[in-house]
Amino acid sequence: MIKTRLCAVAAFALAAALSGCAIHITSSKDGDSASVKTPGSTQFECVASPSGECNYALFTSRCESVGGEGNTSTTTCTHQVFEQFKLSVGQSKQLNHLPSGYKQCMKSSGKPEVPSCS
Repeated sequence: MIKTRLCAVAAFALAAALSGCAIHITSSKDGDSASVKTPGSTQFECVASPSGECNYALFTSRCESVGGEGNTSTTTCTHQVFEQFKLSVGQSKQLNHLPSGYKQCMKSSGKPEVPSCS
């Protein structure tokens, strides 16, 4: 199983490198996911998961800092989930026209909690 997972990740990374794309591997304590990013689009792949699936939440964050007394500031962030989906191990999904600066959370069982990704 580990050898298969390493081969899948290596093949995914090689394909990304040859195409000039950025690759990102998300690992949680109980699953792995890979994403290949090109300008405006990303392909997500569920590489390995004990539950047999990878659950994704894609979101954007907007943070605002407000100055306070004594040179202190408070930062408040608003997070907006714009896409949630589930992939079975071995499946992939291509998404286009993604907002710039989006973030992702992945969890192998259950819905990921944004922004902590737990």
